Amino acid sequence: MEEKFALNEQTLQFIIEFEKNIEPGKTFTTQELVDIFKVSTFYKLQFDSYKKTPNNSMWYAIRRSEKWIKIKNGTYMKK
Repeated sequence: MEEKFALNEQTLQFIIEFEKNIEPGKTFTTQELVDIFKVSTFYKLQFDSYKKTPNNSMWYAIRRSEKWIKIKNGTYMKK
């Protein structure tokens, strides 16, 4: 049986790990972060069949991490 993964949880884990290697002041769009997430070990193929998209989950992860500042809609800077 295939293991179930929570998209929000995997995205949050990705952001927490990703931000460890990013210097403060670095800016990314949500789409850039999603593209990096999709090639990471945190992304699972089963996410392609989920109704919720990685873009929605990325916003969730950025907010939960509390280490990003919203510059404008869809653009965030690492604190």
